[in-house]
Amino acid sequence: MTRRDAVLEGAQAAARLHARLGTRHAVEASAGCVDVFGAIIAVGAALVFRPLDGLLGFCIKGSSIPGVVVSTQRPLRIQRFTGAHELGHVVLGHTVSLDGPEILGRGVLNDELEVAANSFASMFLLPKWLIQMHARRQGWNRVSMQEPHAVYQLSLRVAASYEATCIALERNGIIDSGSQKRLLDAPRRDLKAELLNGFEVENYHPDVWMLTEADEGLTIEGQPDDLFVLRLTEHGGAGYLWNTAGLAEAGFAILRDQREIPSPEKTVGAPVTRALTARRTEPAIGSFALELRRPWQKSGSPLKALRVAYDLRGKEVGMPRAVRRLVMAA
Repeated sequence: MTRRDAVLEGAQAAARLHARLGTRHAVEASAGCVDVFGAIIAVGAALVFRPLDGLLGFCIKGSSIPGVVVSTQRPLRIQRFTGAHELGHVVLGHTVSLDGPEILGRGVLNDELEVAANSFASMFLLPKWLIQMHARRQGWNRVSMQEPHAVYQLSLRVAASYEATCIALERNGIIDSGSQKRLLDAPRRDLKAELLNGFEVENYHPDVWMLTEADEGLTIEGQPDDLFVLRLTEHGGAGYLWNTAGLAEAGFAILRDQREIPSPEKTVGAPVTRALTARRTEPAIGSFALELRRPWQKSGSPLKALRVAYDLRGKEVGMPRAVRRLVMAA
């Protein structure tokens, strides 16, 4: 089998599994990301998260069911790619595989089985329809995908690393290799600092989400200490203001609340931008809702709303959450 054959085999297997599991319908309903750990359980494999020295994960084809182990020593997005890679081994019928950092695309994989599993992982986590779905919601196009800020925000929404997202954009013919290199060279720290616009943080390890009205109905998977910058259009001249109580009720602390007033040259009464910076500091799962309405109108539909579901529990440890959901449902 040639390298090209291995890439095609992995990509085709990922597309077949998406069709079999009905992944696209589920993802489009939640406006979120692919549930890779749920998919591992769905194909009948055993999954567990454990500390691993020198490995990101491994899979073994047992006498009855295959088993997948993913390291707890990496962040959630690395766990997700590792899980997708091991799922590729399972679906492709590989007997055993021990996988280290080489699967993250920082070197050339020479083993055709590993090439096929990596191709599967990339296509399963980042299919073109998923990229297109989030692009439509945000109003992004091919030109937008040349911009590091847009690609960074896309990577957060598909719950993949920035590097994996850049690779997927080139693989799907959305950007060329030169654009991919420029994107990969962009310092992520600088992107986060620009999004925070002068707000001081202790370190730049947490991700920074930019949320707007385009994110209505979004489902987020992130880390407990992620920061959220909400930029919302407000029509104060007509009395319409964003009620931010939903953030506090969901346990978010509002760290900064500013209104960006248009310059005097702009039309009097023009909309202003409400810019909020918020954060939770503890693992949590839930949702929040903000509404644009006149403060004195307590009933009726708001002019606009921003409803977001979130899972900020971070990396998986021990029993998979997908299994816990099945247990609770039973």
